[in-house]
Amino acid sequence: MPILFLLITGLLTSLFFIQCQPDGPDAQRVLPEETPTIAASTSDYPEAAYKWGFIDLDGNLVISGTYDETRSFSEGLALIREDNKWGFIDKEGNTVIEPQFKSGWSFKNGQAKVMDFDENLGIIDTKGNFIIQPEYVELAIFSEGLLAFKKDSLFGYMDKKGTVVIAPQYERAWNFRDGVAKIRQDKVIGFVDKKGNKIFESDYDRLGEFSEGLLKAKWKERYGYLNKKGQPVISNTFDNAGDFHEGVAIVGVGENYGLIDKKGKFLVKPSYPTIYYAGEGRWGVTQDGRFGLLDRNGAPITPMIYEQLYNFQEGRAIYQRDELWGYLDVSGQEITPPQYGLAWSFQNGLARVGFRNGIGFIDSSGTPVILPAYPDVRDFCEGLARVMVN
Repeated sequence: MPILFLLITGLLTSLFFIQCQPDGPDAQRVLPEETPTIAASTSDYPEAAYKWGFIDLDGNLVISGTYDETRSFSEGLALIREDNKWGFIDKEGNTVIEPQFKSGWSFKNGQAKVMDFDENLGIIDTKGNFIIQPEYVELAIFSEGLLAFKKDSLFGYMDKKGTVVIAPQYERAWNFRDGVAKIRQDKVIGFVDKKGNKIFESDYDRLGEFSEGLLKAKWKERYGYLNKKGQPVISNTFDNAGDFHEGVAIVGVGENYGLIDKKGKFLVKPSYPTIYYAGEGRWGVTQDGRFGLLDRNGAPITPMIYEQLYNFQEGRAIYQRDELWGYLDVSGQEITPPQYGLAWSFQNGLARVGFRNGIGFIDSSGTPVILPAYPDVRDFCEGLARVMVN
């Protein structure tokens, strides 16, 4: 398959996701992440025309391209697919966990979720031993030391050893945040602590999840914020509301959005049709169809000149101007002019960009460091990047 075709396909896919980013109160403008799991029957995998391997930060192929599919390294191990089964390799390319799973997720804190061919979920350690046997319909991720699971038709929570600490009893269960978790029981939303004690039950129209000690809620057709006792601490005076980030939350009044502090005081009056947290204490906004950046008090960091503007990653944000892509630093200065047909966020100090003849990498100053050499490449993670090999 020609490199040009892959580039055009990638550009169209990237632009599709960019155009479909949500603009609600909690919408952060990020490029789509690649899913770390594949769940498919053996017949769902077409014969691979190309194989995948890994390059190092100098662009050298250090793990040969012999795999039908791969995922990025996490905690020294990477998912690989061979013969329609998923396993794990180390950074030398040694098979550490033989391909045997229908699906797999990357390792986090020494544990990885996997699915067997009966579509049951469990969790393994870095040697492939099951910490939690594959007998669950649903498994979330560990959050604050506990994991929500579904067995049969009800949800409960277990610890990292697989010990059930809150018995299955909920119709739905969310991750723990700020020491509490949202649950639904008997069609009523409530919150529990890590022992399963109910903090409060809801008679509100809508509830979010706790963020920085506060919870967005809707009652009497308007949004406000509650404390951990379920008591209103910011009045319900908003038409829409988002979670707090660094002591600031997005709220909507009418068709426009602004920012408030934890006392409910406006830092930025509702005057923008779109606003989102961009990281690094910066907030992205739109005006007349153009994007710019503000600080938490509404002071402009960039002019409103960008066609697209995404979140900061490693101190750099992707922007689009004149239909091409470049990068800003946290002060709003353009590190590169708009010159790339494609651009991705920085990882490990490098960013993928679309040159005229393919996809390569630049460093944080915008200097090209790895030139196009493969039909497709992915981001660096833990010093290695996946590449498609002829």
